[in-house]
Amino acid sequence: ESTTISLWTTIKAGGWNGALIVLMSCGAVALIVEHFLSIRRDRLIPAPVVDMLDAQLDQKQYETARATCKEDDSFLCQIVAAGLKHIDSMFGFFDMQSAMQEVSEREVSRLYRKLEYLTFIAATAPMLGPLGTVTDMISSLNVIAATEGTAKPSQLAGGISEALVTTCMGLIVAIPTSFFVSFFRNRIESIVSEAESVVEKLMGRFRNKG
Repeated sequence: ESTTISLWTTIKAGGWNGALIVLMSCGAVALIVEHFLSIRRDRLIPAPVVDMLDAQLDQKQYETARATCKEDDSFLCQIVAAGLKHIDSMFGFFDMQSAMQEVSEREVSRLYRKLEYLTFIAATAPMLGPLGTVTDMISSLNVIAATEGTAKPSQLAGGISEALVTTCMGLIVAIPTSFFVSFFRNRIESIVSEAESVVEKLMGRFRNKG
């Protein structure tokens, strides 16, 4: 009479390697949710703040614009704030542009660094699978050696099952995680490109001012 093996039993068959992969999958889910919340266009380039800054700069309310940027820690505001600090500098727009570029590069690097943990999980999870495969196959071979080649299939099934389970679990975690790494990387590139256009629109008015 055949018995049905539950999902939990299959996961338990993965041993300590499987448990580690499960923990990594939980971490990946938490990171993906956080990235969906933080790497958003309305979070990094808030439209109401853009309109507010546009009106303030039109009316030459530079101190008010600085205060607006100080109250908002978005990607856009940090860049604009860096430019406004040099509004009366000796080299004018050149100094503003240099300051904005420096802050932009720093913040873009910070955004990409957020993806490092996901990238690590995507790269490590499939490696844990083969590691489990190797250790469990060694276990199965030890059974064969201990029984002098007379081991029953049921004695070998545990090690072989654990080997296959860890490989499968590693791939199940790595494939979607790799997808989301690529997804968020493309999203960052898109938002940064849009932010550059918005900054040019806001700060380009200072280009020809002495």
